[in-house]
Amino acid sequence: MGIRDWFAPRQKQAAPRPGPDPAPRFHRDRGRMFDLGRTHALAELFAADRAARDEAWIERFFDAAWCGSVVLSDPPTFLGPDGFPYLRLSVPRPETSFDSQCLANLAEDCLRNGVGAALFASPDDPPEAAQYVLSLGVIDSLLRYDSPFGDPIDLAEAAVPADEGAFSVEQADARQTMIVQRAHDVLVGAPSAEYLPPHLAHSLHAHLTRSWGMTDPGVQLVVDTTMRPHRSLVIGRKRSEFPEGAPIDAMAQALLWHLGPSRMVMLMPEEWSHAQMTKLRSLFEGR
Repeated sequence: MGIRDWFAPRQKQAAPRPGPDPAPRFHRDRGRMFDLGRTHALAELFAADRAARDEAWIERFFDAAWCGSVVLSDPPTFLGPDGFPYLRLSVPRPETSFDSQCLANLAEDCLRNGVGAALFASPDDPPEAAQYVLSLGVIDSLLRYDSPFGDPIDLAEAAVPADEGAFSVEQADARQTMIVQRAHDVLVGAPSAEYLPPHLAHSLHAHLTRSWGMTDPGVQLVVDTTMRPHRSLVIGRKRSEFPEGAPIDAMAQALLWHLGPSRMVMLMPEEWSHAQMTKLRSLFEGR
């Protein structure tokens, strides 16, 4: 397959919580939603200096944010500075009545509507003051895997030391250019609904048609056991097919917003044919 470009999440993912909880952490039990105690915890977390927000802070944030009572703004969604749509959820103003909502109650609506979630310390804060944002892929991970860190299969594969003889790697920020050093077999096929469920396929399709100008985008799944993780989603555009001067790396990195935090994407290898690709719309139309 020659030279390949891989794109992975820009930030290293925190380790999953050790050991399964007896009940789902990110449950949908309405009797445990709309928790004012967690609202107070959320306000305290947002008061912490941003530079001091470590992995322990993130763990506490998710515990508080899932069921903590928050205010849904009117209008409920906005376009973030990154260009993606978000549901706006805020810690309520002190000493005021409000219609209580919570992320746990709205997460499935986010998936259906292709929007992320942004949490604010106050309903009065501007969009750029969001305290924490959750991409569509992270929300999907909370509901499907009971974790903000992604598919446990990907995480287990990523934890195994890499096969250093298979590739030479050039790293530039989130982009990896990998040159095959040792011939080996890979599997290529259509992504399953488990890997790319219809709601994420639909959101990705909308992004590729709107932002990349693709009329009928295609994708394919590559499984390469020398990679960490093994599976990568191939996007049906070659690097040579982008306009001159296009910010290709940033464009590819942005696709990860639609996928789980453990996923990887790669551009279509130059030697591939577009006829090999699976029509992305076939993964959500009629489902």
